[in-house]
Amino acid sequence: MFEREGSQEGTLFRSSLQTVLRLLLGRDLTAALVRFVLAGITLAALWLILIVIFGYPGQIPYDWLQTLPPLLFPFVNIASTFFNPQILLHLLPVLLGVLAGIVFGALYLADLFELESPGIAFRYLLGSLFGLSYPRLRIDRQNVQQLEANNPITRIGGPGYVQVNLGFAAIFETESGIPHVFPQAAPAKNGAGEGSQVPSAQRPAAFIEGFERLREVVDLRDRIVRLEQTFAETRDGVPLSAQDVQMVFRVYGGGQERSLANAYPFHEESIRRLVYTQPILEQRALTPDDLLARIAERELRTFIRKHSLESLLALQPYRRLEPGAEQDVENETEPGQFQIPRRSLTEHFHTEALTRRLRYLGLELDWIGVGIWQVGLVPGADPRGEIDPGRTLIAAWRDYQRLRLYRSPAYLERQRRSRYRELSGEILQGWVSTWERGELPENYRCYEILALMERQLEQLLASLPEDTRDQVLVEKVAAHLQRLNRPQVLGRGESE
Repeated sequence: MFEREGSQEGTLFRSSLQTVLRLLLGRDLTAALVRFVLAGITLAALWLILIVIFGYPGQIPYDWLQTLPPLLFPFVNIASTFFNPQILLHLLPVLLGVLAGIVFGALYLADLFELESPGIAFRYLLGSLFGLSYPRLRIDRQNVQQLEANNPITRIGGPGYVQVNLGFAAIFETESGIPHVFPQAAPAKNGAGEGSQVPSAQRPAAFIEGFERLREVVDLRDRIVRLEQTFAETRDGVPLSAQDVQMVFRVYGGGQERSLANAYPFHEESIRRLVYTQPILEQRALTPDDLLARIAERELRTFIRKHSLESLLALQPYRRLEPGAEQDVENETEPGQFQIPRRSLTEHFHTEALTRRLRYLGLELDWIGVGIWQVGLVPGADPRGEIDPGRTLIAAWRDYQRLRLYRSPAYLERQRRSRYRELSGEILQGWVSTWERGELPENYRCYEILALMERQLEQLLASLPEDTRDQVLVEKVAAHLQRLNRPQVLGRGESE
């Protein structure tokens, strides 16, 4: 029983001692305030002790009461006592000793961290010791080297205040290596998941404790990764290259949706993974852009190897008839090129395996686009002496596309209208030419035009299908023209 009570007392004593040491030597705002108050109390106590020891020197004569205002006399009397030269002579060495200690400490820190000016270290000590003039750092770019060079937070570390601009997240490390993400995340209210981002409109300046140093800044905006060319073979052995590849990644947001209040959602675990899971290649850490480029190239090669060329061509949609579409089919840019719709390609890349792999790295894929898919020759083959199976399949596929296009009702209707416009122009041009170059006098050239119109209607009747309404109408018009153009014999009745 006595041993248990003794152990409880020992635990209580140790916890009390740790609390006192944390209040005196801590690196947070409370400890700095406690040190500032203790320093002020110590200075005031020393001042009073010196006044008492030297018998309250410097008091003004009582006769001055007649000349000074009654309310001003006590203040003048106290000030003359506190600032008596005899008191200041013993007090100033203490103050100079404290100031000298801070100055020498600043010089030591300037040499230790290779600072350009001891003023940076002096400002740091004022903030870390007494909470005076805390530095503030604004993080508005990803490159840490481009932040404020003379700010103590970037050169030494905390304490201080950090303001992270919209679209960025910063990770700080304590002296024991514990990471802290700013802006700090809070539990989501709408089921977005624990560790979701605090809305940017509500972000205050965050306080970082002493010796917390900036490790990395993560850009929360969309990242565009570009690859000039990626080469692989399809499942059926056809060489294929994806050219002008663009992939858009973003930091994994934990299922949150973008909004005006939360423009760039993120998850704290994603930020830590982006910073601490960077692979090492050739004795250097890959940057996020290099890593994303490698991921994009690897996944594109996997995508190509998983499909045959025929299945890739099947993703190509049927060409809808647009103005000039038939010219596009006839005049292809390159015989070995084709395209896959961006939506179809993106859907193929949103697989569960790739999603898990990207989330492990703290990323998610938004969309992917490939400018051109190029079918190449078999490696080592002579293009003049051998047949490339890939190009042969592309040519057959294009012929099939042309056939479908030319058989479509829209294309046939377009061709019919085009031929109608051409025929109308030819007919009108024939009338004008007959009028200008006719053999009969001008007063009788109308008969030549009627004869021409009759011949044109006969040609039109020959091209029209039989027993149709158009044929009947054209026959009636032709018969009417024949009656108009038929010569009349004078002196005979119409019955003859």
